[in-house]
Amino acid sequence: MKINYITGFAKNSDNKKITKLVVMLIIFTVLLITSIFLVKAILNTPNVYAGVYLDGIHIGGMDKPSLENYIYSKYDRDFSSMVISVYHKDYPLKVSFEDLNISIDKESIVNMAYNPGRQGNFIKRLIEIYNFKKKHLYLETEVSIDMKIINDLEDTIYAETYKPAVPPALVLLENKAYIRSGLCGQKVNKEKLRERMLEQIRKLESGIVIVPVDEIPPTRIDADSFYEKIVREPQDACISIENGNVRITPEVIGRSLEKGEFLSCVAEVESKSGKYLFEMELPVDFIKPGITKETIEQSLFRDVLSGYETVFPIDTQNDRSRSVNIRLAVEAINGTILLPGDSFSFNEIVGKRTVDKGYHLANIYTSGGVATGVGGGVCQVSSTLYNAALEANLKITERNPHMYIVQYVPLGRDAAVSYGTEDLQFTNTTNWPVKIEGAVTGDNKIRFIIHGTNEHPNLKVSILPTVIKTIPYGTEYIENETVEEGNSVIKQKGMDGAVVDTFFILRNNQNIIKNYKLHTTTYNPLTEIIAVAPGEKP
Repeated sequence: MKINYITGFAKNSDNKKITKLVVMLIIFTVLLITSIFLVKAILNTPNVYAGVYLDGIHIGGMDKPSLENYIYSKYDRDFSSMVISVYHKDYPLKVSFEDLNISIDKESIVNMAYNPGRQGNFIKRLIEIYNFKKKHLYLETEVSIDMKIINDLEDTIYAETYKPAVPPALVLLENKAYIRSGLCGQKVNKEKLRERMLEQIRKLESGIVIVPVDEIPPTRIDADSFYEKIVREPQDACISIENGNVRITPEVIGRSLEKGEFLSCVAEVESKSGKYLFEMELPVDFIKPGITKETIEQSLFRDVLSGYETVFPIDTQNDRSRSVNIRLAVEAINGTILLPGDSFSFNEIVGKRTVDKGYHLANIYTSGGVATGVGGGVCQVSSTLYNAALEANLKITERNPHMYIVQYVPLGRDAAVSYGTEDLQFTNTTNWPVKIEGAVTGDNKIRFIIHGTNEHPNLKVSILPTVIKTIPYGTEYIENETVEEGNSVIKQKGMDGAVVDTFFILRNNQNIIKNYKLHTTTYNPLTEIIAVAPGEKP
């Protein structure tokens, strides 16, 4: 009895489990079939999936023909009438869609809007479709644009509107100094301009694009460089000679400025550098030099330091030849300018006396007496100039006396020259340039005037020759068959020699402040030569 009861209970329990399992299996099968049909319905829907947007408009639920109608009608436009106004205050312009070669591929847009959720395996597709509902898919119309034209347009606007930053400036005037602030420059932000233009183009409608501009900050003030340019020592105006003419270099005004004050000014100007010009005057001390261009112009060659002249005859052929040589030498010297410290050389200025230069044969002194040579007579030019230089109180550095006495200047005041051996040289020892003015006058005079700037008008020069002794000349007789008996002919006129001390005297008004011997000159006697008939020598 007990055993049978237990067995019956076990059988009832197993039947219930089986029934439940069958029911669950049926439900699962129904659900599975339903899901399959549902997934198939979702995946095979002819409509755009919900959550898909085109240019901000929800297009979910549209079937493909409706989508095509929508897109074709929306983009069936005449782009030639659409214009973008690109505005920059310095370079506004307009560009049409047609100029940009804008076009739209409608079929491509239809496919782009319709295809989302339709590619890949079904699991991937289901996930995408689910995400469309939750997060949405935003699509934008793809517009075909000629980007080369866009880039060229950007470059043109950039170039036409570019304003470089103005760097800070140092302004130095004759009696003022300023620091001027820098100014910001401007340049087009090409990247942002491109974004704005493309954004407006994608709207497929006319509109205004404001050109984005970036500021270019100016460079900072180079304080050390500016300070070096400001501060300088004063410099006197000076004189130079160019091609025989005087050139005056103007003075340089000195400037001084305390460094700390300068840096404070720099800091203030830097703080105001940017959009607007700001200028600050610097506390500079201007220092005028002692000698200015005006001073030189007023003083240059204003005074006659000395003048000296000698007379030459033109009676004989020899005299006339001498006069030619004299004129050539004077012309070579005339206008010579000596700066302070410069030296004058007669032979260097006049040059070698040659026939090619126009010099004639004329009498000269030699150790054998009087002879002829090219350039005879130029010693009178050098002697005249020597005396002018002496009386101008210039320093004589070379002077050579004649072998015999000359008649055109006082004893001890002559200066012989011979190219290559004897020269007349002197130095401008004044503080100013001197100019030698030479001329041959119509009444047969050699005249030299030395112009300069007489800073000591009370000083006067005197040249005093003193004859120490006279040396009588001798006589030499020579026989000459052309001389008749009882007659004689003077072939060379005799001339006494002499020993002469020459003194230099410098007076300040009437007070002698210098008195010294310049030199001692010894002149040889010139033998007189007399021709007599043969056998009549004394």
